[in-house]
Amino acid sequence: LEALLALPLAALAHADGGVDELMAEPLLLLEALRETGSQFHVFVDEAGIAIPRTGRGTYAMLESSVHAVRATNGGAFHPKVWVMRFVGEDDAPLLRVAVLSRNLTFDCSWDVALVSEAVPEGKRRKRSSRPLGDLLRALPGLANQALPEGLEPRVEQLAAEVERCEFPSPETFEGAIDFQTLGLKQSRGKRLWLPAEHGSRLLAISPFISARALEALAGASYGKCILIGRQDQLDSLPEKAISDWDRVLVLAEQAGSEIDDEAADRPDGLHAKVIGIEHGWNVSWYVGSANITNSGFGGYNVELMASVTGKCSRFGIDRFAAAGFIDICESYQPIEPAVIDSEAVFAKDALEKVRQALLADGALHVECAHDDSGWLLTLKGNLELSADIKVVAWPVSLGEESGKPLPLPLGWQLPTNLLTAFVAFRLSSIVAGVDDVRLALLLPATGMPENRMMHVLRSLIDSRERFMRFLRALIGGLDGLVEWSGQGNGDETSGWGAAFGGESLLEDLMRIAAREPARLEPVRRLIDDLRATDEGRDIVPDDLIAVWDAVQEAIDHHSVRGHDTNATAHVDLCATPAAEAD
Repeated sequence: LEALLALPLAALAHADGGVDELMAEPLLLLEALRETGSQFHVFVDEAGIAIPRTGRGTYAMLESSVHAVRATNGGAFHPKVWVMRFVGEDDAPLLRVAVLSRNLTFDCSWDVALVSEAVPEGKRRKRSSRPLGDLLRALPGLANQALPEGLEPRVEQLAAEVERCEFPSPETFEGAIDFQTLGLKQSRGKRLWLPAEHGSRLLAISPFISARALEALAGASYGKCILIGRQDQLDSLPEKAISDWDRVLVLAEQAGSEIDDEAADRPDGLHAKVIGIEHGWNVSWYVGSANITNSGFGGYNVELMASVTGKCSRFGIDRFAAAGFIDICESYQPIEPAVIDSEAVFAKDALEKVRQALLADGALHVECAHDDSGWLLTLKGNLELSADIKVVAWPVSLGEESGKPLPLPLGWQLPTNLLTAFVAFRLSSIVAGVDDVRLALLLPATGMPENRMMHVLRSLIDSRERFMRFLRALIGGLDGLVEWSGQGNGDETSGWGAAFGGESLLEDLMRIAAREPARLEPVRRLIDDLRATDEGRDIVPDDLIAVWDAVQEAIDHHSVRGHDTNATAHVDLCATPAAEAD
């Protein structure tokens, strides 16, 4: 949720700061979310939402953008793909696709991405892009809850446009990118997915590995095979499973040594999924989400892979090795695995059963009710818990210290700005040494107040001074907001004009109203939303309201009269000098 919260700001304002810098000013995050409106949506595995490190009321703003889904064949919904649609002045769409091994997180792991963009052409579906269109088209049917009104036809439109694109491979590779989707059909385990080519050399990189899938992949090459994996995963394999691989490597310990203290608590290590296979003069590279596992290759998980093909002389396995990644790897040396503790195994199974119970249809929901004390958020449902498992829950708008142990129902008295349908869960076993299971769920919710988001905004703008300084930054657009410190030393008790440069602010408003009135839409949205609550109306100065109403009236008048050269009389409403009123 933290990464998703920062995404609109990073994308719209081209912010290149670090994670903590992006997250430092919640008002910027909120405004970026408001700017994007309903333009971005994330489909995520129902159990794939991590508990954020910090409780924030702004997470509620993400509820309409996050859609929990369930894989068809009982595995995980596992693809990592971004599809972005841009529209130019001629209304012609440009589509950008990014296929990744990386989740939407701030992890510090080694990952891989393949990015391309294209314009839809013709009316026929392109063979290379059809699987990506199939994945997009399947999303509404996988969702656990009803999608927002109008979203399903937009997803269908995006799928249809994607299918009419041939996304070019990176420069000097050949042809279009080929997409392959796994796990959408009602079949699993019968036949493992493998690269289409049978070649003379093979390189595979995967953080998670199972014996059957690894042996099948090795069979795709009749020559030398190189495997790069994780120490713990390789240690868990039978010796026969890796005997077909000529060279087996793991990341050297020094590969993660550049992680700074700020990122020390974020997962790192190998996370890329790459397969390279040389066939004749050519080499094909596969990247995407599928690990070399039965779940990934066997159709249990929903996965997306993409492949590009080029000449071995330019992009072969030797060239990849020379590029440097293999230099930060070292030969795999088996480590005797720890003795399996049967009690720990049973405890992990018990944790998994409780996790599955949380995910069952109709198991949990959130109810909100208002009384004289404020809002009561109640977690309700039907769960049968094991006596050996403790479950603690809390709204993600609060910290973990606010967690309460089940059984249900559980209730929290909250202000409006902290109400949320995202609920965090910590599952703990009484068996020592067994790690907790932690996840956040987006639950069905009833009784949520309609003006909840206005209260989130009001909680972040807590004084007239902060409002005026934010308003001035907002006039400069999101790029200007990124430079805004949100701090001020003006006299909050003085008039808004004197304390915050009223004349220049007025001139800015009038100049933009005359030349680019669409730029004032965020200002209108900010003022309207603050005026929607009693507390917000106390923040907006009355003098500013009078000026803003005049500016808005002038814009409306101008839009009615049209864009003729005489339609500038509205500028005189606030006596802007004629020399500036062009």
